[in-house]
Amino acid sequence: MIRAWHLALAILLAPAGGAAQQSERATSASSLTGIFEAANVAASRGDHLGAISNFRKLTEAGVHDPDVYFNLGTSFAQSGDYPRAILNYERALTLRPSDGKASENLRAAEKALEEQRAEAEGEAMIQRSSSLSDAVYGGLSEDGLAVALLVANLLFFIGLGWASIGRRRNGWLYALLVSSGVALLFCAVGLGAKAGMLRDGPRAVALGERVVLREGPDPRAQVRGEARGGDRGEIVDRDRDFVKLRVVNGLEGWTPSAEVGLIDPDHGVH
Repeated sequence: MIRAWHLALAILLAPAGGAAQQSERATSASSLTGIFEAANVAASRGDHLGAISNFRKLTEAGVHDPDVYFNLGTSFAQSGDYPRAILNYERALTLRPSDGKASENLRAAEKALEEQRAEAEGEAMIQRSSSLSDAVYGGLSEDGLAVALLVANLLFFIGLGWASIGRRRNGWLYALLVSSGVALLFCAVGLGAKAGMLRDGPRAVALGERVVLREGPDPRAQVRGEARGGDRGEIVDRDRDFVKLRVVNGLEGWTPSAEVGLIDPDHGVH
């Protein structure tokens, strides 16, 4: 659970230009703290809708914190809205990839959704992300990769400098150059993957039970197929209130933007 004082401190420490802005920021921090406390009280009482409403007020106010998304995902899961639970657990893991509890709850929400759908329709399977970059870098944070990149860069150039001044080229020097060079490449590719350079668009989750994918950004356009709630994909194009969703199985088409949720907070949230 995120602490209330953490919300207040984050706002109060942000840059400000004068006393009026500081006062406004303090008022905002107090308001967000109150919303957070109300959300936790609602969750403790089993009022899932009340908890969801208040946690969403925080995210809509710009509070992108892994604990808030985790709590929001848990509230959605407890209310039976598993696609939105999946979305918010994914958001929590984007901000804190090493969160074992969020990973555990994400898998539980996926399993519950599959069982719910299988009971109603027969066998069902959620389209999860299966990219190599997610498999390799999914549990690593951008900050961790950035620090590792700096360390590898330093070691690599120390090795080059040692070799350039004519020191004896021992086996350990070649090992240092090779290992630090490999680490440099690994971290650079990882940071690129985290930044979306290996994707065609921001990651998304289908939210509706059946998300109809059409040939064009028009409700009268021909239907190409459908995505199911919880399916992962990418937003590869936009047009007014429509987005073009490409599901991980390759199917793509246009659907109202309200039918999908963006995983990466920097791209906005639904």
